[in-house]
Amino acid sequence: MFKYKIQIEQRERVSNRQEALITFYAIVAALTLTGIFIALNGVNPFIAFWQIVRTTIGSSYGLSETIVKSIPLIFTGLAVAVALNSKLWNIGAEGQLYFGALFATWFILKCPALPRTIQIPVLLLFGFLGGAFWAMIPAVLKLKFKMNEVISTLLLNYVAINIVDYFVFGSWKGKDNFPYTEQFSMNNRLWQLGFGRVHAGLIIALLLVVVIYFLMKYTKWGYKVKITGSSLKAAKYAGININKTMFTVFLLSGGIAGLAGVTEITGMQFKLHHAISSQYGYTGIIVAWLARSNPIIIVGFAFFISVLLIGAEMLQITMGLPAAVGTIMQSLILFSILGSELFKNYKIKIRKGE
Repeated sequence: MFKYKIQIEQRERVSNRQEALITFYAIVAALTLTGIFIALNGVNPFIAFWQIVRTTIGSSYGLSETIVKSIPLIFTGLAVAVALNSKLWNIGAEGQLYFGALFATWFILKCPALPRTIQIPVLLLFGFLGGAFWAMIPAVLKLKFKMNEVISTLLLNYVAINIVDYFVFGSWKGKDNFPYTEQFSMNNRLWQLGFGRVHAGLIIALLLVVVIYFLMKYTKWGYKVKITGSSLKAAKYAGININKTMFTVFLLSGGIAGLAGVTEITGMQFKLHHAISSQYGYTGIIVAWLARSNPIIIVGFAFFISVLLIGAEMLQITMGLPAAVGTIMQSLILFSILGSELFKNYKIKIRKGE
């Protein structure tokens, strides 16, 4: 009598082509499961997916809104990716985004206005410092007290949002008594690019992608980060100061997330309030994971996720589907990608034996 055995063998190496194919199949699997969910709501999934494409890429308004939503995702995706290169999990991009916006708003409200060409760079600097400051806390907790950064960065998100609430519900509340600041003047707003609501934050994000790519690939610091991420023993043997490298990674990661907050309040919202982020910090984790922490590829996946999010909002309006469709798609993609790690690290073989 013959029996079938399932054997799992570890792969020695996975080519870039194999990795890309496995990621592609994982996304297809996630979209298939999403299609089943849509069908259970009484809607043809093929029509729904076509509607997503038509309303996002097929119209100038939809395309501009998709690009706008992808801007903060590029920043938060980069923030998470920088940390992942050193095998650090920065789950706190959401809180760092809020703190970047908080620092920039403080400068707008409390400091004298500068010429716009100087004011905007200063606001970006303050936003970067705000995000870096909030990332410094879990960095110290990990390096000095060995606390898991996943827990500390995640919990600090809620603390950051509540600190912002303290100001917008308190001393920074506008004259109309609603929990947000006064509208920012034109001097504190990013330049518009003339295509819908797309603003100069897109240019800043793309320039930062190039800078991070160069920094990680062609600098001594980037080499140290990769060695530290691949093997702590190898890093020690090479004479790398591991704590110093991880600390700078935390600060850079938090600072980049802080820039997402600045560009949101100066390019889109023009005020600070409770809900400046649509979970961009958490969605950035999916973007970074899909792109395998490659800064260039992050741009494409940030746009892809934006298509799904904007398309899901349109489905709610045009086809009556719940707004949670976009969140479900994100979750399924993340779980599919995590599940695909098994196939990237191992070969599954079915053998026939007696």
